[in-house]
Amino acid sequence: MSEEQFRNEKMYHATMNIAKSLMEQGAMTAEEYGQIDTIFRKKYRPILVSLRAELSGYKAGSMASCDTDKEG
Repeated sequence: MSEEQFRNEKMYHATMNIAKSLMEQGAMTAEEYGQIDTIFRKKYRPILVSLRAELSGYKAGSMASCDTDKEG
């Protein structure tokens, strides 16, 4: 993994951890979380998250994206 890809992985996870906290506090809905997930997957193109999603049949932006036990 290149340094740029590693940075993108870190940025995606940091962003989604903040979004997860906001959702848990009730400041954002699961639907909004899914929208943010979709936006930041496109922006950062995280390899590890994309690979895990591909293996599990995950679709970005679906309600499955709010499974907070799997993010972070």
